[in-house]
Amino acid sequence: MTFRRARYEPRGGPDGGDGGKGAAVVVEANAGLYTLDSLQRRRVVKAEAGGDGGSGKKHGRNGKDVVLRVPVGTVVWKTNDRDRVVGELLEAGARLVVAKGGKGGRGNARMATSTRRTPGFGERGLVGETVRLRLEVRLLADVGFVGLPNAGKSSLLRAMTAATPKIGAYPFTTLAPHLGVAEVGYERLTLADVPGLVEGSTEGTGLGAGFLRHAERTRVLLYIADASRPWPGLDIEAVRREVTAFGKGLEKKPRLIALNKIDLPEARERAAEVAATLRQQGEQAHLVSALTREGVDPLLQALFALAQKAQTAGEGGKQPALREETTLRPRPAPFEVRRVGNTFHVVGTRPQEAAEKLGAATAESRQELVRRLRRMGVAGVLRRAGIAEGDRVRIGTIELEWPL
Repeated sequence: MTFRRARYEPRGGPDGGDGGKGAAVVVEANAGLYTLDSLQRRRVVKAEAGGDGGSGKKHGRNGKDVVLRVPVGTVVWKTNDRDRVVGELLEAGARLVVAKGGKGGRGNARMATSTRRTPGFGERGLVGETVRLRLEVRLLADVGFVGLPNAGKSSLLRAMTAATPKIGAYPFTTLAPHLGVAEVGYERLTLADVPGLVEGSTEGTGLGAGFLRHAERTRVLLYIADASRPWPGLDIEAVRREVTAFGKGLEKKPRLIALNKIDLPEARERAAEVAATLRQQGEQAHLVSALTREGVDPLLQALFALAQKAQTAGEGGKQPALREETTLRPRPAPFEVRRVGNTFHVVGTRPQEAAEKLGAATAESRQELVRRLRRMGVAGVLRRAGIAEGDRVRIGTIELEWPL
């Protein structure tokens, strides 16, 4: 709130500039990221406030947006009052504004009218949004590996790609999904290794079936079984049951079956028997060894052909982005009045914004606030609510005495 002061211009008039707009918080998909590790310890993200306006009608600087870079396939949820999907980032460079910055206030040069030539007040800037977010990565891949623990999924991913997942001879070596890219001729195939399932995963046994949500975004599933176990066919059935119990269309995706570890004694003969039985049931079964890479190239060719077929036919493709369900409701009233004793609370976006912008620090700002409230129809609603002289009117943090 300033006035022009220049030589030979004793009445230069108001020249206070507007304030800058507050920055927003933006979530952006980045093709070079695969996890949310960079945000794991970043619990609070605060965007920059807008700069103050200056004399000479100088506009304040707008705040610089804060950009949170996340992997492609990240789902963004708002959890302030209830969990609801804000959106999903399915392509590199896709952006979501998750928290908007507040509007900048107007300087007293903008408050001047034909009847108010020298306003002694300006507007304050509004506070930006405060939100609580939950981010969840759902990997985007052509092929998803599923199987029991120690079936050799991570070893097979190493054999097919340049990925280096942790490998160990104990259950649940893989605690987080891993991605790898295999080259088939001049084409590329993205593979995702999902942590192992056990009987009852959908009921919470072991690591649970929560990791299967990563397989939702794949075109093809590769069921992997350890051929050195006594009954590898039963392992395949166990995985099928868990995938079916998880639902969400996962059981309908095109699939291949890989019987791994045929380099071990007696595993090759057992795997051949199981593969013959599976083929009679109409399944495509392959015998492979992640250790010696035997059968890996034919398996890759079959996976690529099935993924291409699924993409062309639209079967098992990547699901569309999640969207919040829309419920049609009547348009709410612009504001409402609630009575508590002798105090009348005015609740509504427009009246509260006017009170936040103008305040009640000076007589002029109070007069402008009252003028705006009357134009909104607040005075008429208060009269119908039974307000009497001397009662208090509360709007946000501002209290006024009736009559306005």
